[in-house]
Amino acid sequence: MFPKSFQLSLVNNRRHQQGSMLVIALFVIIVFGLLGLTMTRLLASSSETVIYEVLGQRALNAARSGLEKCLADKYPIASGITPCSNPTNYTFVNVAGLENCQYQVKPIDDVIVTDNAQTFTYSKFVSTGRCDAGNIIVTREVYVDALDKNP
Repeated sequence: MFPKSFQLSLVNNRRHQQGSMLVIALFVIIVFGLLGLTMTRLLASSSETVIYEVLGQRALNAARSGLEKCLADKYPIASGITPCSNPTNYTFVNVAGLENCQYQVKPIDDVIVTDNAQTFTYSKFVSTGRCDAGNIIVTREVYVDALDKNP
C-alpha cells in the first residue's frame, strides 16, 4: 500500500525523534518549578508586608494614646493645669491590640507668644510609639502643636 521508501523514512524519523519527549518534559518541569518558586517568594513578601503594616498601625495607635494622655494631663477639662513637662514612658500590659507596644511622649519647651496684647503659650509635643514582634520592630512618631490662651 505504501511505497517502501516512505516506510523507511517513517522508521528513520522515529529514530531521530527518540528522546525529544524527554527534553520537552524536562523543560515543562523546570518552567513550572520556577513559577512555583516565584509564587512562593511573592506570597512570603506579601505576608511580611502585612506584618509591617499591622505593627505600624499598632505603633501609631500607641503613639496617639500617649499623646492624648499627655494633652489630657496638661489641658484638663476641670480647672487647673497639671504639667506634662517630663518625658513619659508607658508599656501596654493586658491591652488587647497593643501587646508588646509602648510609647514615649516628650513635651518640647513652651514658648510665650504675644499677639494684640493677648498672650498665648505655644507648646509642642512628640510621641513615639514602638511595637515589636519577634525580631521585627516598628516605630511611629506623632507631633502635635497646642496653643493655650493665658488669662
